[in-house]
Amino acid sequence: MEWSEFLFKIAITFIAALGFALFYNVRKCHVLYATIGGVIAWIIYYILHSMNAGLLPSCLIASMFAAIYAEVLAHIYKTPTAVFFLISVIPLVPGRGLYYTMFYAVSTNWEQCGAFALSTFESAAGIALGICAIGAVVQTWIAFKKHAEKLAHKQAQKLKHHKAKKE
Repeated sequence: MEWSEFLFKIAITFIAALGFALFYNVRKCHVLYATIGGVIAWIIYYILHSMNAGLLPSCLIASMFAAIYAEVLAHIYKTPTAVFFLISVIPLVPGRGLYYTMFYAVSTNWEQCGAFALSTFESAAGIALGICAIGAVVQTWIAFKKHAEKLAHKQAQKLKHHKAKKE
């Protein structure tokens, strides 16, 4: 593929992600960051898929990036993760696959319907698994951090109480 075609696809992805950011009323100060997340996630997907990594792994890794990107920006800007994640993952959603699955189902072309349904399911599974994996890691980290803080506070209270007894 030529660079001009690749840059054109990036521009279209940017416009699509921007459109969804505006449609979902993302705050103006977050629109560009959310849109860039979508473009980068799509580039990751595209490169992996071009290298014959397969549909599931390509979507999985791209959605993992989108989830990490959204978590980091949500932490930095003190904003819900969904603000960045929804826009970052939009370019990965298999809209074409959904359309053709239904088209061939209505046309009773079951062979084509099954093929598109399978590829659509692979994409959706990759996106879902990526979200779940990063979400689980983040939630585990938050729980661990809270537990560690609680233990540190408890230890400090014990030490303070122990020092007060000595005096």
